[in-house]
Amino acid sequence: MDILHFNIEENVDGWTVSNGQMSFSAMNFGCTITNLFVPDKNGEKTDVLLGFDTFSGWKNGTQAHNAIVGRFANRIAGGKFFLDGKNYVLDVNNGKNCLHGGFFRYEKQIWQAEPFLTDDNAGIVFTRLSRDGEQNFPGNLELKVIYSLNSKNQLVLEYFAKTDKPTPINLTNHAYFNLNGCKGENILNHTVCLDCQQILKVDEMIPTGEFLDVCKDENSVFNFLEPKLVGKDLEKLQKMTGMRGYDHCFVTKADEKNVEKAGWCKSEKSGIKMNIYTNQRGIQFYTGNYLENFTGKSGVLQKPFDGLCFEAQRFPDCMNHKNFPDCILRSGEEYYQKTIYEFLTEKC
Repeated sequence: MDILHFNIEENVDGWTVSNGQMSFSAMNFGCTITNLFVPDKNGEKTDVLLGFDTFSGWKNGTQAHNAIVGRFANRIAGGKFFLDGKNYVLDVNNGKNCLHGGFFRYEKQIWQAEPFLTDDNAGIVFTRLSRDGEQNFPGNLELKVIYSLNSKNQLVLEYFAKTDKPTPINLTNHAYFNLNGCKGENILNHTVCLDCQQILKVDEMIPTGEFLDVCKDENSVFNFLEPKLVGKDLEKLQKMTGMRGYDHCFVTKADEKNVEKAGWCKSEKSGIKMNIYTNQRGIQFYTGNYLENFTGKSGVLQKPFDGLCFEAQRFPDCMNHKNFPDCILRSGEEYYQKTIYEFLTEKC
């Protein structure tokens, strides 16, 4: 294991963590993973994360590339919720709704950071205090995020939080994967398998509180129980939903106690396969529908479907649905989220 520090600009530092086979780089601006190099079937190191070549790209980007999102990832209907006798009004930054915390985003803040190195793994510990009233959420929230790499070629993401007042919390990383690399090739020929028998039914991107069975014929476009090309049912999905692509919360078998395998993604071209494990009940499967009008790594103009996201998280808008699992963190409790992306190289 090895870890290398580098300075990006004033108050912004980065680290590269390597296990000799693969490596990732991250910076304390937004807890952002800037690069993730994995060997392809020819032994060539391939950066499988979209992003930018310059800090200004990361700073000015609007798609949360590979960064932490919170205090509440995904959408909150109408930017409102009711908690312990009080109504809270949040930023409305996504149509009528609050998305990923509103206008003051975790991904644009400077975090404290400390690297660590052991015989079996290495990584960075990020910390930050989200003060009471930040983003209009209640409670001083002590945050800790750990990104680490181990000898099993697993990129491990862990999130911890404590509060002094009851508050909703839902943290994730908004990584955009392309297992062919950052070359302008889309992900429609990636194969995806998700061990998820249900998705959350939505109306204008907000959960209705109902669950849809992906095995029913009318919902078959969402069936990834058997391996399927991302683009296979895209035209049918577009006609059914009016959406460009997938942006839906798939229900995993996890219960926030144990880490479960939720699925995998693979590129036949590169031979890179990524297994996904999490303790979260939901994975927002997003096909980069709105990646456009900006230049990414190596000067590539980004287009819709250039990247895939598997955002492990609690259910969106869950504080407004009594039948959804609780998302309120209270004083004396600790929030814990763990997600693992495991990489394999297969001869295709």
